[in-house]
Amino acid sequence: MTPLDYARQHASRFEEDLFGLLRIPSVSTDPAAADDVRRCAEAVADDLRRVGIEKVEVMETGGHPAVFAEHQTDSNRPTVLVYGHYDVQPPDPLDLWETPPFEPTVREGKVYARGSADDKGQFLMHVKSAEAYLQSGTPLPVNLKFLIEGEEENGSEHLAAFLEQHKDLLAADVVVVSDTALFAPGVPSITSGLRGLAYVQVTLEGPDRDLHSGVFGGAVENPANALCRLIAGLHDADHRVTIE
Repeated sequence: MTPLDYARQHASRFEEDLFGLLRIPSVSTDPAAADDVRRCAEAVADDLRRVGIEKVEVMETGGHPAVFAEHQTDSNRPTVLVYGHYDVQPPDPLDLWETPPFEPTVREGKVYARGSADDKGQFLMHVKSAEAYLQSGTPLPVNLKFLIEGEEENGSEHLAAFLEQHKDLLAADVVVVSDTALFAPGVPSITSGLRGLAYVQVTLEGPDRDLHSGVFGGAVENPANALCRLIAGLHDADHRVTIE
């Protein structure tokens, strides 16, 4: 049996496994949901163990736990690290949902639930791909690692320190980010790069009162104009970030 044959034969169970994760309200920004977030991490780890991954561990981060998994096939083969996150955004406003956000519903072939496309559906696709190889008796073509964290929707506050602390454990030749999109149904898609972001607060000070334009105009900088130039200067004409 090929991995693809296995995946097709077990597609219904794969869907049920996804639904099980989607029913867990793992909202990382809500302190009241901390137990559910941890429960989701444990559920992800349990699924990885059932798949047949050799090493699976729920690891502490200083915040919500991360799930690490590893399966070695051949030291001469490249190592791929799959990154994803099991936490989700809050479901508010609830009145805009046609069906409960944590009760998966299929409509016209699409799954509606919080986290179905960000990011439980995506990372589970990679987990089930590994299962299709391992359970069909087909050796994995690469050494495989997973890092599924629980704070992405909360700014990944503890991820940098976790990566530094465990950089040897997480060492890989390639990183595959699960948290990406497909262009359209049935269209194979590869996201080759993602851009990050940075939050800053700028306080711009000017005169503490209105100044007469006929007397001061041109001589005293208008703070609104200065702010416009500052914002416009963040990118060049080719949309490259100009800050080193």
